[in-house]
Amino acid sequence: MNLSVLIVLCITFSDSPDSLVRGIYINPYQAANKDYLERIFIKADSGLINTIVVDFKSDYGFLSYASDIKLAREIDAIKRYIDVDYLIENAQSHNLKLVARIVCFRDNYLAFHKNYGIRDDSGKVWRDNKGLAWTNPYNKKVREYLLEVAKDVVECGIQSIAFDYIRFPTDGDVGRIRLTHVKGPRHSPITTFLKMVKDEMGDEVEIGACVFGFSVWHRMQAEGQDIEKMGEYIDVLYPMLYPSHFGWSFKRGETDYWRNYWIYFDSVREAKQKLSSSVKIMPFVQGFDLLAERFDCDYVFAQIHGALSAGTDGFLIWHAGGDYSISWRALSWARNSILRRSVQSYLNNRMREEGRRYRGRALEQLLIQEKARERNPTIHRTRTLIDSLPLLKNPKIFLHPMLP
Repeated sequence: MNLSVLIVLCITFSDSPDSLVRGIYINPYQAANKDYLERIFIKADSGLINTIVVDFKSDYGFLSYASDIKLAREIDAIKRYIDVDYLIENAQSHNLKLVARIVCFRDNYLAFHKNYGIRDDSGKVWRDNKGLAWTNPYNKKVREYLLEVAKDVVECGIQSIAFDYIRFPTDGDVGRIRLTHVKGPRHSPITTFLKMVKDEMGDEVEIGACVFGFSVWHRMQAEGQDIEKMGEYIDVLYPMLYPSHFGWSFKRGETDYWRNYWIYFDSVREAKQKLSSSVKIMPFVQGFDLLAERFDCDYVFAQIHGALSAGTDGFLIWHAGGDYSISWRALSWARNSILRRSVQSYLNNRMREEGRRYRGRALEQLLIQEKARERNPTIHRTRTLIDSLPLLKNPKIFLHPMLP
């Protein structure tokens, strides 16, 4: 069965194979490059992706679009890289879901405004190992500013938000950090902020949180990431399950492929067990070569394969520079696997339904014969239709192929 037939079958019979998110991350500089975006739109038209995640508030803290937020103007945090109207219009015309990434507490602009930043033991604004400052999640004014940014993004026409760096800092001399306004454990201001967003936006906006991959397995108290508590106020969890970020002993297999596979398979399953079924699980896939012995399309697809096999709601590939030259082939394999799985699922459902109908007719015939024997015991028992039912005697299992 060739791919064109698979696509026709999916369109005709499947509920919606394309509802499974397949996306990439785009930084604000690439999002300002219309030539780059046009190449991405071509990939979308080919069916390789159906989602893009774009920075509306960057890793440095600036807003990458034309905003009218007063405080953002005061701290010179508006850079106007993105043509929002162009981006939204083209995303819609190319059937792309647009997710706005909002970096929360790492903010090299707001951290130097008044007392919003995390301080060190000398009273100065603390900086991480990249020289960037962080705001204090315990500070209510910081959370209110982030809520204002989220509302502003939604007013631009965005219906899906992914909050990143929604945690306390971990990299750098964290022992020198001196927090103020402390009230409750570290997960408290994080969940308080998510509740603020949920109360303000309700169900009209899809709210997501990007978390450390390890938070799927353990509560990360120092970082303030407790996915079970966060799950009460989000619609999507985006765990960053990058193999490079786990110790080598974690899910160590015979090859990189199977280690990557099991990291994603087991982690997605673990997240599903801990969260409500209403929360979608969409992991980020490592699309960069950090600590990879051999970074190629197999390395990327192994992660996707594991996530899909575990029943993920989608996946997003991350490359900070927006270079997906290695990942496109893996995305092609993923697209074909999803189409095959969708068709196979439809066929399996049809076979089960026909089996139930066949079995029902056979049982009805058997009951008639048994009632006849009760009325006349001299009637010999004969071989009936139900004795030869293949679905009853020899059940078959039809696998969902996932490999390309």
